[in-house]
Amino acid sequence: MKPLVLAVLFVVCALGQVVISDTGTTNRMGMTVTINDKGKAEVALRKGTPVKMHIPSEMHTRLMQDVEAAGPLDQLAVRHCAKSVSFGSKMFVTYKGVQSPDISCGGQTDPSAIALQKDAEEIMALAKAKVPDTRPQFR
Repeated sequence: MKPLVLAVLFVVCALGQVVISDTGTTNRMGMTVTINDKGKAEVALRKGTPVKMHIPSEMHTRLMQDVEAAGPLDQLAVRHCAKSVSFGSKMFVTYKGVQSPDISCGGQTDPSAIALQKDAEEIMALAKAKVPDTRPQFR
């Protein structure tokens, strides 16, 4: 990443925002959801105009509690799994400039990882409903 992008990401995350990123796959475009401290969110695809959305207050409150309870996200104990290079996506949560390991694998045993995974999956489902089409466009 370019230094300016990293600096902007750090400043955004340091202000209490949570960023949930799904890398996507060969057949599905990746998506990033940036959620501010008031529950307002912006959904960004690799291509296209970002879409604004609102996270329901109970979902936002639970996400913030789970992120805070998890401690430093880069130290989150997660279960890893084998993934296809072309069809295996990864999901990350970033808070205050610290990114979690991939939380997309099933069978998590750490309560913090389970809670963040559930939160992230619910928010991504809402985001997917807001964006027009997340499939890659082949021409």
